[in-house]
Amino acid sequence: MTTPSFNPQGYGDVEVYAERIDDDAPASIALIAADDTADAGNTTGASEPIDAPAPIATADFPEGQWRAHLTIPLPAASGQQDAACYALLAHNARIGVAYLSGRDDILDAGVRWVWPVPTADDPMTSGRASVHFQPVARWMNDPNGLCYFQGRYHAFYQYNPFGWQWDQMHWGHAVSRDLMHWTDLPIAFDPQPRLYQDRQVTGGAFSGSAIPVDEQGVPCPGDEASALVAFFTRDITRKDGTESVRDEWQVRAISHDGVTFGPERCIVSRHDGDSVDGFSINFRDSKVEAVLDADDAVRYNTLAVATNLPVDGPTAPPAAAIALFRTDGPCVTGDDWRYCGPGLLDSSHPGTASLECPDYFTLDGVDVACGSLMFYTDPQGRYEPVGWYAGRFDDHGLVHPEHKGYCDYGSAWYASQTFLERKAGSERRIQIGWIPDWHGIRTETPNGVNGALTLPRELHMRDGRLVVAPVKEVYDLALGDTLADGECSEEPGDITVAGNAWYAKLTDLEGNVRMTIAREGDRAMILTRTDRTVRISTHGAPTDGIDFDLDVPDAHTIEVFYDHGIVEVFANGNAATLLFGDDRADGEVVVPSGGHLTVRELRL
Repeated sequence: MTTPSFNPQGYGDVEVYAERIDDDAPASIALIAADDTADAGNTTGASEPIDAPAPIATADFPEGQWRAHLTIPLPAASGQQDAACYALLAHNARIGVAYLSGRDDILDAGVRWVWPVPTADDPMTSGRASVHFQPVARWMNDPNGLCYFQGRYHAFYQYNPFGWQWDQMHWGHAVSRDLMHWTDLPIAFDPQPRLYQDRQVTGGAFSGSAIPVDEQGVPCPGDEASALVAFFTRDITRKDGTESVRDEWQVRAISHDGVTFGPERCIVSRHDGDSVDGFSINFRDSKVEAVLDADDAVRYNTLAVATNLPVDGPTAPPAAAIALFRTDGPCVTGDDWRYCGPGLLDSSHPGTASLECPDYFTLDGVDVACGSLMFYTDPQGRYEPVGWYAGRFDDHGLVHPEHKGYCDYGSAWYASQTFLERKAGSERRIQIGWIPDWHGIRTETPNGVNGALTLPRELHMRDGRLVVAPVKEVYDLALGDTLADGECSEEPGDITVAGNAWYAKLTDLEGNVRMTIAREGDRAMILTRTDRTVRISTHGAPTDGIDFDLDVPDAHTIEVFYDHGIVEVFANGNAATLLFGDDRADGEVVVPSGGHLTVRELRL
C-alpha cells in the first residue's frame, strides 16, 4: 500500500505502526517522493505500485517481528522543503497508523496524521462524534493517566493502532487546554517487545494513572509540577486463553516534558510478599492517589489495583477486590510501596471477576472507592456497570462502605477514572469514562473508530450520594446556537438538527413525560419521566429489554446530550450513557409530551 502524499513542514520524523503480511519475507516501510497533486499510489492494496519511485529512506522490520513501530527521519529542512511532498510505501506490510512527529512544539502543534486520512472514497465520518474525544481511527478503550500538568489536561487511553477490535495494548495520548478541544500526541507506551515477535501472545501496556510531582517526587498541583509520573500494568497473556501463563505487574515511568517517558521500573508484582497466596491472575489497572492532610500537604500515597481475593479464608469463593498499597512518606517515586490489605471487598455482585480500573479518593469529606464490575450483569440487564462505595478510610487506608451505587446507569460506560484538578485557590474531582459497545451497535468500516470517551464530569458527595454533572466547560464551549426554547405544548413540530449533534434541556417537568431521544426506521430510544424515576428503553435495538432506570425520583430537570448516536442523560445528579446506531448526517429532536424544552446545537 501507498499512503496519500503529505507535506512534512515543521516536523522531523514520521512514525509508523505496521504489521508484516508474510512472516517468511522481509518487510519495510519506505519514504518516497510524491506529487502533491495526486496520491502516490494505491491506498487499499498490500503491494507497491509498479512505477513507485526510488525510496528516500527505508525502515526495515526487525528480524522476527510481525509488528513494528518504525521511525523514519525526514529530510533536513531546505529552501525547497515547503513544497516537498512525500508518501509512505509499504512492502509486505499493512500500515495501521502513521503520523508526523519530532518537533519542539509538539504539545501545541500535535502530531499530523499521514494514515489513515480522509479520502474521496472514505471520508472517515461514519461513527465519528462531534464533541466526544476519539482517536483518528481504530480501537480505543479505558481512559488512563488523566491529570492536569503544566497548563494542560492529559488524557492517555488504551489503544490498538492496528485494527477495529481489542488487541495488543498501547497508550494513546492527547492534551487539552480546556477539556474539550484535544490535540493528538505521539503514542506514549508500546507493548513489550515480545508481543511484536510472537503472534500467540497479547497484552501490553494495560491501564493506569498519572500524577504531577515536584522535584522531590511529591504530588503537587499541576502548575507547580516538574514531572509527570505514570503508573500502569504490564500484561502478557496467551491468545489461546491459557490463563496459567498470564502475568501482570505494576510499573512506574517518569516524564519531564509530558510527552516522552524514561525507563520503566517494576514497583509491585502479584507475586510479591503478602500477595503471593491471595492475588488472582487479575492484578491490574494501577491508580495512584495522594492522601492530603488538613493543610493540603501529602501524608502518603495509595496505589489501588484490581484483583479478587478470598473472603473467608483460602478455600472460600473469591470476591471482587481492590488491593491497596501505600507509601510510608509523601514521595511516589521511591520503592517503599507496601501492601495494606484489601482496600475493598465486594461479594454482593455474583459473578464479578474483578473491580477493574479501581479508583480511591476523598470527596467532600467522604472517602470513596470505585470499580468496574467485570463480567457482572445486574437484575435490570445492564452489563458491567461501574460501582461507587462511600464510607471512611481506616488507619491503613481501607474503606468501610456505608453507601453505594452506580457511577452511570446506562450500558455504555466502563473503566472510568477520576483525577483531582488542583489550581490556585480551587480544586475539583473530574471523571471521564470509556464508551464501549457491548451490544454490537457500531458498524465497522475500514478506517473507522471504535470507542470514545464520555464528556468530562464533576463529582460531589451529597447526603450519601455520588452526584455527577458535566463540567462547566461543556456548557461554555460545546453548546451552539439555540434551535428552540419554549413550552412543549406550543412547539409546532419536531426540530431538525444539521450535523446530528444536539443538547436538549427539559425543565418544569411534572407527572408523566415521554421523549423520543432517537428514532430511525423501526428503531427508537425512549425516555420516560414519572414522579418515581427516570428511565430509558429501546425498541428494535440490541439493548431491548434492558431497564435503564436512573433511580432518581421527582426529576424536574433532565438534560440530554446527543452526539451522532452517543447519548448522555443527566437527571438529579445521576447519569446514563448509551449508544444508538445512527449514521445520519442530520438529526432531529422529537418534542416531548410536556414541560419546557430548550434545544441547542452541540459543536466545537
